[in-house]
Amino acid sequence: MKKSILMFFIFISNLIYAQDFHVNLKATGLTCAMCSYSTQRSLERLDFVESITPDLEETSFLIDFKKDKFIDFDLIQEKVEDAGFFVGEIEVIFSDEISAENDKHSIYNGNLFHFFSDNDSKSKTFKLVDRSFIPKSKFDIISEKTDHACYMTGKKTSTCCTKHESTKSNKIFHLKSDI
Repeated sequence: MKKSILMFFIFISNLIYAQDFHVNLKATGLTCAMCSYSTQRSLERLDFVESITPDLEETSFLIDFKKDKFIDFDLIQEKVEDAGFFVGEIEVIFSDEISAENDKHSIYNGNLFHFFSDNDSKSKTFKLVDRSFIPKSKFDIISEKTDHACYMTGKKTSTCCTKHESTKSNKIFHLKSDI
């Protein structure tokens, strides 16, 4: 009985403290409303996307995700490119401010993130800085500041990320604050 009560409280606390996030995707190459529409339709095919709000002036999309789904940013990029355009930038926006300790890993909603921060600050907005989402020169600068092999591979490795077993995928995405 005590175990049941304890398990119930652990389950409830996970629901209460689950940190949700959504993204603001800035696309490049969009020149008209039809371009934006085709990109939106392509993104809507992803099983983890709940809703998309396009902003034609900014050529961006605010994407909300379904609860308890792994968010694959590589698939988001693939869908934008399938529509004939490119991802300029992805900002990950958390529902609450979080502490971003430099060069540390954290799990949010079952997704593993590796944070980079110049001053270990609190923020709600982070920029996705994986290899295929930023220019090579910026990637090289960040890669010189970390010893974690996951930044080079984009996957959990035996040399790091080992204490994070409760993730929904072996992929890891990298976020930078101070944007």
